[in-house]
Amino acid sequence: MDLLELEIEDEDIRMDLINEPYETQDDFLHDAAAMLDHRLYLYYKYHQWVGPENDMKNMLGLVVTRHEFEHNLSKAAEVRLLDKCDESEKAELRADRELLECRLKKTNVEAFPFVRLFHRFDLSYAEKCTVLLSFFSINADKYRKIDAYLQDDVARKHPEISFVSDLFGDEVPIPDMKRKFIEPSPFLSLFDTGELKKSLLSLRSEVLAFLYGSEVLPNGFHLYRVGEEMPLLIRKDVGKRLDAVFSIERSAVMISGRKGIGREYQAVSAASRNGHHSLVADLEFADKKTEALKEADMLSRLFDAVLIVKGMEEDDDGLPVLSDNELKAELEKLQPAVSPLFLLSERMLHLHLKLSAISIELEDTTVDERIELFKDGFKNVELAENVAIDEVAVKFHFTPMQIRDASRRAEGIYNVDRRPLSEDTVSECCYGEVVTKLDQLARRVKGKYTWDDIVIPHEIKRLVKQAIAHVKYHHKIYSEWGFGKKLTYGTGVSILFAGVPGTGKTMCAQIIARELSMEMYKVNLSQIVSKYIGETEKNLQAVFTEARNSNCILFFDECDSLFGKRSSEVKDSNDRNANVETAYLLQQIEEYDGVCILATNLLQNIDEAFLRRITFVVHFPFPDAGSREEIFKRTFPKNMPLSDDIDWKFISGKFELSGGYIKNIVLSASFLAAEEDTIVSMRHMVNAAVDEMRKNGIVVVRETLAEYADLLDEQRR
Repeated sequence: MDLLELEIEDEDIRMDLINEPYETQDDFLHDAAAMLDHRLYLYYKYHQWVGPENDMKNMLGLVVTRHEFEHNLSKAAEVRLLDKCDESEKAELRADRELLECRLKKTNVEAFPFVRLFHRFDLSYAEKCTVLLSFFSINADKYRKIDAYLQDDVARKHPEISFVSDLFGDEVPIPDMKRKFIEPSPFLSLFDTGELKKSLLSLRSEVLAFLYGSEVLPNGFHLYRVGEEMPLLIRKDVGKRLDAVFSIERSAVMISGRKGIGREYQAVSAASRNGHHSLVADLEFADKKTEALKEADMLSRLFDAVLIVKGMEEDDDGLPVLSDNELKAELEKLQPAVSPLFLLSERMLHLHLKLSAISIELEDTTVDERIELFKDGFKNVELAENVAIDEVAVKFHFTPMQIRDASRRAEGIYNVDRRPLSEDTVSECCYGEVVTKLDQLARRVKGKYTWDDIVIPHEIKRLVKQAIAHVKYHHKIYSEWGFGKKLTYGTGVSILFAGVPGTGKTMCAQIIARELSMEMYKVNLSQIVSKYIGETEKNLQAVFTEARNSNCILFFDECDSLFGKRSSEVKDSNDRNANVETAYLLQQIEEYDGVCILATNLLQNIDEAFLRRITFVVHFPFPDAGSREEIFKRTFPKNMPLSDDIDWKFISGKFELSGGYIKNIVLSASFLAAEEDTIVSMRHMVNAAVDEMRKNGIVVVRETLAEYADLLDEQRR
């Protein structure tokens, strides 16, 4: 008996404590070990294959004698081994059970992990014993040796189902006991599925961790404890509806909405308000979705938590992770201990479950909701005087999750620098949360210019500043003053810049981006327009969708190629498709609630329906002599040394060019001076101007240059 090392304690000493609750888990495990030792001893005493004359030499199962073979054949099949115990031994087993069950019943259900597990899975005595045997087999060499010996296999590390059925079969009829290990049940979910296929009972690692008093969860699972602060700042009406569902038994709530919109937050917050932990299971991280659902069901029961399932969206190839019918079938098998079951998805699910179910769709946040979230996010951050929360909320159409993450970025910067955050810093934190695919269809343009860099008439500047104000004061007009209830669409700002090339249209667009601290993307028309039917519309939809997600300014240069006039007389399919594209663009412009800037050199080619939908139409005139002189002077850097002989009035009066060409002249003159290692003089300016005119096909005669004709280099004469 040295191998078994069984400790059979005095029964009378233990029975004195039958009316006492277990104070600690160690106290309970002491009784449990004594019970198992007693039962294992009796099992050994009536071992199934050890004959009356066996000398134990074949205990490892390597040799079976003829005498042992005949001895086993003589036994009746499916006879519970412990039925052979005498009456006194059976009485001792009943006493073991009574002691354990009575003390457990008097023990608080939250006292320690084993009691919580037994209570939450509603385990019978035989099931409790099975869990205990599996636990001891993993944690004590003593029981591993005993199990291996009694199962006739030294390599076996876990108890086998048939062994457990025999060992605890006196508690349950044999067919019922064996059915416990076949039919899915909360009890069976405690064991590793891979080992179960081998008919072995090994507790899952998460269950073992729970019994040790720690918390281990698979990848993609997260447990929220009651008491974690999750107040509802917005959508309190949704919270009230969810609270009402907790009073309904066997119910389900399906919450849909785009990623980051607050589906999980609403579910977890509702569970916490109603006194429940929450277990979130993200199927996106699971290779086997159905197995992950079963594991989620078990873990939610283990932690006595509301089960929240998400990640049921389509995969990267656009194929459903599970069809609605497959998903419905798997969900119907779940037996969550706490109601309701939450199902989160981006698209609305149509499952028609047997459970009492409600569907809630979370739409994009309103400006007022974003203001509330931004205010809460920046409550521990000092902002510069020119930073307005309502303006930030208008510019960034963020989900609650994006606002939370942007606020955390800002708080981190503030804690390091300890100075008020500027508008640029706040915008930088916000754009850090934007994942954009626009790079495939557009090019990012940095807003480098300021009002000091551009020369335009006062009326043009007034209109542009008015357009900027439309973004800055969007909240006051549409929310505080109520226009948002009157106008359900067309609340974005669209600006059309019209004028000949080089008059400052692109510069003005960059100034707007800089003034608003927004990123601007110039749409690549070559990637948008397609000869294939429907492709242009598809590309445009992608652009506007990504622009909404990226919270950026869209800039369409040479827009007349896209926004051209529709044909009043449709002669062929090409005319019809062109009209469809234009009509689709009209719809997108009208529905877009961001900032869209369009530039054209040919205003007369723009469809009239577009002009009606454009918020601002700004005409850029050709610069006069005074404006050209100012452009020449401003184009040079302030600290750049210039010769006193430059005749600004002559240059600006003789060369009638727009700002874009003037920039070329200034740059070319600077390179000519650098080549000669001198400062820019009138000679460099004249030669650069003549080159620019000739490049554009304009012949400059000598008389045009008047007294400065001699400054023209020999090769240019």
